[in-house]
Amino acid sequence: MTNQLWGLWRDTWWLWTAFVVLTIIFSFLVGMFFLVLLPCLPVPFVYFAINRYDEDGNEKHDLGA
Repeated sequence: MTNQLWGLWRDTWWLWTAFVVLTIIFSFLVGMFFLVLLPCLPVPFVYFAINRYDEDGNEKHDLGA
């Protein structure tokens, strides 16, 4: 499972970093309740890592079938 997580991080690190930065910015501009999203971000990260990457950390090619 570690390879799956590293595979997703390798391909989408910029997206997850943007999510964290935007969440922190919104928490300062709009309200502190946006900080509740930070502990929720690992859930979709792990979900997509398990479903989109194989045990070697490579993207699965049969997703559309």
